[in-house]
Amino acid sequence: MATRLPATAAALLNTQTSTTRAPTVAVAVIEASGQLSHERLHRLVASSLPGSARFRSRLAGKPFGMGQPVWAEIDDYDPTPQIHSTTVGAPGGRSEFADLIGRLTTGPQDRHLWEAWSIDGLAGGRWALAVKMSPALSDAGAGSASLWPRLLTNGGRDDLAKNLPPQSSPGAPSLGALLIDTVSELIENNVTGAWLLAEAVAGALRAARGRLRGTGEPEPISPAASMSGPVPHTVFNAPLTRRRAVGFASIPLSDLQKVNNAFGGSITNVFLAACTLSLRAWLQRHATVPDEPLLIQMPLASPDADPTAMGNPLTVGRLRLPVQLDDPVLVLTNLHTATDRLNTTRERDIEKRYVTVDFESIAAVIPPFAARAASQLYTRLGLAPICHGSVSYHAGKPVPAYCAGAMVVGMHTVAPLQAGCGLTIALTSRGDVLDLSLCVCPDNVPAVEDIASGIAESVDVLVAAARESPRGHGRSVVTTLTSHGTRRSHGRRY
Repeated sequence: MATRLPATAAALLNTQTSTTRAPTVAVAVIEASGQLSHERLHRLVASSLPGSARFRSRLAGKPFGMGQPVWAEIDDYDPTPQIHSTTVGAPGGRSEFADLIGRLTTGPQDRHLWEAWSIDGLAGGRWALAVKMSPALSDAGAGSASLWPRLLTNGGRDDLAKNLPPQSSPGAPSLGALLIDTVSELIENNVTGAWLLAEAVAGALRAARGRLRGTGEPEPISPAASMSGPVPHTVFNAPLTRRRAVGFASIPLSDLQKVNNAFGGSITNVFLAACTLSLRAWLQRHATVPDEPLLIQMPLASPDADPTAMGNPLTVGRLRLPVQLDDPVLVLTNLHTATDRLNTTRERDIEKRYVTVDFESIAAVIPPFAARAASQLYTRLGLAPICHGSVSYHAGKPVPAYCAGAMVVGMHTVAPLQAGCGLTIALTSRGDVLDLSLCVCPDNVPAVEDIASGIAESVDVLVAAARESPRGHGRSVVTTLTSHGTRRSHGRRY
């Protein structure tokens, strides 16, 4: 029996180019401890990660390159060649650590699907453990979700992370199994392709009939004017180079809740408002603030989900960040209106039972060679769809968490960039703290640490706005961000 690579992971894997490689890097920062050493961390990785079937497997291609690859377990698997050690440059602060992770993110990916590094030299004697995963493993955050439970424990004594049993695997598929799966996939793709075509035609006919009869569905209530209009071209849409830069920050969840309690909406809207204020401040210092809002891709939770929580996204949608506005309360209002409109539209579509064509269905019918050729052509012609950035959420480990017997004080997930989308913002939950990771192309977007630390400072601005004007009235306090660039500290301890 053959286990096929999911279509979305296959699409990410097959559309990589030299400037759009798509690995995800998961990072745990560990408190100083006399128990830690490179050897101990290497033993931890070697004894725990192969317990997951995907981490001891490879991808086997189909005959003649037809269809998506399948998983094949490696006989007598030895993870040692995939585990390395490195040292952060002095003085070992957050900036130096981010530079190191940025280099690991862009380093060459060998034939293995993952690599791990034990890292010393951090300020205060701290250590770090970084795992770089291929898109085949990191699809939709599944890689980090299976990674943390095997590397981290809830107690300091259980340092071998044997809290999860090894996963069973069917082993390597036979030639017969590959042939059967290839034929099955071709049939499935033909059926899916016919279904997609039928849905497209049916949708066009419904729209045309509604217009002819004058009974077309009314447009949903328009959002605030600042949330509509053309999508501006900015430095975040510039063609990518091979270089990457990373920025880190941490945000207390309680601060987001304070703002949410004062103004309403949701925790997600509060975080997006902080991102908007930081991006506006960065654009004022390093580029030009556009007249129209930025467009980002982000996970959307259920419309009836708890507004005071984050995570558990069901779908992915697009939202505008009103960077042209300078008042934090007005930014929150715009975001609340926009997310309400998204939820209203989704609920209406569900009630009418409209069939939505999802990305996975489309990706499943595209052969790997066609996906690679299309990706290269799009990149060369500059036809990549415009989206300034993306926001993702990754579930971490409840605190306290330990790695090799020492307490974990930071958990980060560095998400890859895509053509036309030059900023990724990834949140990793760690108890009552959200650890923030940003990734950019430094040849287009300099000083990414300004954006990262600016988001944390923007949360403080929103908290101050909640104290001064809990009902949304009063003077703007966003001007306190203008001096952020001069307050930055490059040598901060992580």
